[in-house]
Amino acid sequence: MTKITDLEPKSFWHFFEEISRIPRGSGNEKAIADYIESFGKKRGFYTYRDEVHNVFIRKPASAGCEEAAPLLLQGHMDMVCEKNGDCEHDFLNDPISLIIEDGWVHADGTTLGADNGTAIASMLSILDDDHLAHPVLECLFTVQEEIGLIGASFFDAEQITSMRMLNMDCGGEGTITSSCAGGMVVELSKNLDLVPFNGTAIKILVTGLAGGHSGGKIKNYLGNANRIMGRILMHLDEPAIVSIRGGNKDNAIPRECEAVVSVENPEKAFSIIGDMEKTIRAELGDEDRDFKVIVEEEMPYILMADTDDSRKIWQILNVGLDGVLWMSHSIEDLVEASVNLAVIDMNEDEVRLTFSPRAAIESLNDYTQERLEIMSEILGFEMKVLYRYPGWAFAKDSPLRDLLIRVYKEETGKDMEIKAVHGGLETGIILGKKPGLDIAAIGPDSEGAHSPQERLNISSMERTYRLVCRVIEECSKS
Repeated sequence: MTKITDLEPKSFWHFFEEISRIPRGSGNEKAIADYIESFGKKRGFYTYRDEVHNVFIRKPASAGCEEAAPLLLQGHMDMVCEKNGDCEHDFLNDPISLIIEDGWVHADGTTLGADNGTAIASMLSILDDDHLAHPVLECLFTVQEEIGLIGASFFDAEQITSMRMLNMDCGGEGTITSSCAGGMVVELSKNLDLVPFNGTAIKILVTGLAGGHSGGKIKNYLGNANRIMGRILMHLDEPAIVSIRGGNKDNAIPRECEAVVSVENPEKAFSIIGDMEKTIRAELGDEDRDFKVIVEEEMPYILMADTDDSRKIWQILNVGLDGVLWMSHSIEDLVEASVNLAVIDMNEDEVRLTFSPRAAIESLNDYTQERLEIMSEILGFEMKVLYRYPGWAFAKDSPLRDLLIRVYKEETGKDMEIKAVHGGLETGIILGKKPGLDIAAIGPDSEGAHSPQERLNISSMERTYRLVCRVIEECSKS
C-alpha cells in the first residue's frame, strides 16, 4: 500500500504525518508547540514562543536575497476534534490515523486536521528547504483559532517585521481570499427549578446530520440537531426535560443532540416523534441523508426541570436565531450575516446555550447581538458576549494578491478567482495589530472541515505547495 510519505512533495507529507501523531485539539497545543519550537531552535532560527504557545520563527534570507522585503507565512496549530459516535479515538492521547483513498487523505472516523495542518506542514517543509530562494521568512504558528481566534488575539505583533502576509487557512485551489467576516460568541444561560421526577422517561437522539463549518457551510441550509430537537419537543405534550446536550463547538453546525424527557403517554410520544422524523427528513437535503431520530424508554430519574423551565428551553431552541440572516448585495452567493445555534448543555440546575453570529458588516453583528438580547430577556435567560473579533475588509490595492494571480496564471494558464468568505480568519486580528499589512489567503482543495468526513485532495495539495514555493521565490526578487 502507498504510504503517506511516498506522496509528493515528500517533505510536506513527512511533516504532515509528524504533526498528525501529536494531539492538538484547541487548548491542547503545548505538545505541538514543543515540536515546532524544537524544530526552529535546532536549525538555529530565531524562535519565539509566548505564554499561550503561539510560536514565531524567523529564517534569514537566502544568499543574494537579503535586500528583498520579508514575507510572513501564517496558519494555526489547533484542529477541531470531532469523531463518529462509534469511534473510540482519544483526542488527548491518540495520533490521527491517516488513510489514502481515491486520491484523497482522510482520517479513520475523526477529523483529519487538514484545517489547518496543511499550513503547519507547509511552513515546516519550507523552513527546512535549503534550496529554495527566499527573502527573510517569518512563520507564525498560532493556537486556539478554532475556538475564537484566541492565539492571534494574544500574539505580540511587534515580533513581525514583514508587511506582506500569506495566510494558508482558506481554499480551495484556484481561489484567493481577500476578505472575511467578523463575529462573536454569545452565551445564554438560565438557572432551572427542579422538581421530583414523575411520568415516563424517554431518551431522544437526533443524529446522522452532516454538520460542518458554520461559516463555510451555513449557506447550505443543513440540519441543525439542536433546532430539530427543539422542534420535536415542541410537538410533545408538555415534556419535562431531565437532560439535554447538543453540539460541541461554536463554529461547527451541531450534528447530534440528545435529550431525556418525562412524558405522560410514552406510546403517543413515540408516535409523534416517528411522524416528526419523517416530516423533517423530507425537508432536509442530500447532505443530511443519514439523518434519523432514535427514541427509547429509560429508567426513572430523580429530578427534572419544571414545566415552565422545560417550556422555555424548547421555546428558545425554536425561536433562537439560527442560519442565514442576510445575503450580500454586492458579492454573488456570499452570506453577509448568519448565526449558528451551536451548543446546548444542561448541567444539574442550569442550562447554557452558545450562539455564534458572523457578519462582514459590523453594524449587522451589532443588530444580531441586540436581537439575541431581546430574545434572552423575553424568555428569562442571562446573556453574555464571551468574545468578539473583527473582520478583514477587502483592500483595493494588494501587490501580494496581484503576485499570486500572476504566478497562478503562469503555472496553470487559468485565472485565479478572488473571493470573500463568511468564515472568520485570523487575518482580521493580525491586520488590526499590524495596520497596512498586505494580506492574501489561499489553500488546497479539501472537504468536510470540522466533521469526521474531512478529507484533503492529494494532487491539489501538491500544486498548492508548489504555488507557495514559486511565490516565495518571486518575493525574493523584490
